[in-house]
Amino acid sequence: MQINTLRAILVSWVLLAGLGAGATLSDATVRGQISPKLSVDINGYAYDWTNIGRFVLPGETLRLGTSDNANSSGWVASAGELVDEGSATGWVAPQEPGLYPIIVTSGTTVRRINAFVMIPYDSLDKKGYLKGVKIGKYPKPIVEFPNFTKPKGFIVVTPDNLDTPVSPRYTLRDFAPRTMEGFPKYTVLREELLVKLELLTDLVQSRGFKFDRFLVFSGYRPPAVNRRVRYGRNSAHIYGGAADIIVDGNSDGQLDDLNHDGQSNRKDAKLLAGYAEELEAQHPELVGGVGWYSRTRSRGAFIHVDVRGTRSRWHQ
Repeated sequence: MQINTLRAILVSWVLLAGLGAGATLSDATVRGQISPKLSVDINGYAYDWTNIGRFVLPGETLRLGTSDNANSSGWVASAGELVDEGSATGWVAPQEPGLYPIIVTSGTTVRRINAFVMIPYDSLDKKGYLKGVKIGKYPKPIVEFPNFTKPKGFIVVTPDNLDTPVSPRYTLRDFAPRTMEGFPKYTVLREELLVKLELLTDLVQSRGFKFDRFLVFSGYRPPAVNRRVRYGRNSAHIYGGAADIIVDGNSDGQLDDLNHDGQSNRKDAKLLAGYAEELEAQHPELVGGVGWYSRTRSRGAFIHVDVRGTRSRWHQ
């Protein structure tokens, strides 16, 4: 009874704390970022970030472990089922879509997994509607996007979870479709994209640019929207694996003057795209598309990054 009470208090404390979340692609990708006392293993990958975002299907099992099994408190889940799998702990996701935090502690160190249970892809009807919301029809897989097939599910976005961190610097709001009216909204998001954005943020900051995070002004775009805005049937955005971003350290909504020539234009976008190119050279597991866009009358300059799995470069 005392243990259950302590766990309930711990869950409440962590939920109220609102700690930043993180998600990673691989052990090698993540370990270079920070060196905390407690790392978390999920399905064979080690995560060193304080919080970890994961996107799962109803009934899906995550295999959980830590680097500090002797001293960690053990796993506490807000819902779902924790099962003993010998050398690891299994968490079986609930059947109901939603956000289900899972935590583990070691001393004063806390690790939190923000587990989003998704609506399965098969819930999308033949006309491309998901619970009355127009998503559109997904095209057949193409050779140019080896990492992308139809999504395994859709994340339900509500006013309550919209600002949930999905990585140390970014929240679900950054990737929710801008064109959907009201709630719930539905989005798709890949953990690899979050890793790429976090690592690129670190790289650009290391070059002396002062900003907290990229401004993401386009993340997931449903296929129906993508066609309507004339981006075609195939786009990394429809798979939740792309983001259009700028460095906006002064919060004016425009790409910062990165080359210090007194202007915000295509030269700054090209410079930022160069850093994305450098990142891919360092992390080939994150290879994808990098495009840089010139300023127009309706918008400022920006870059596109994605994790499609093949190298692609362009300029508009």
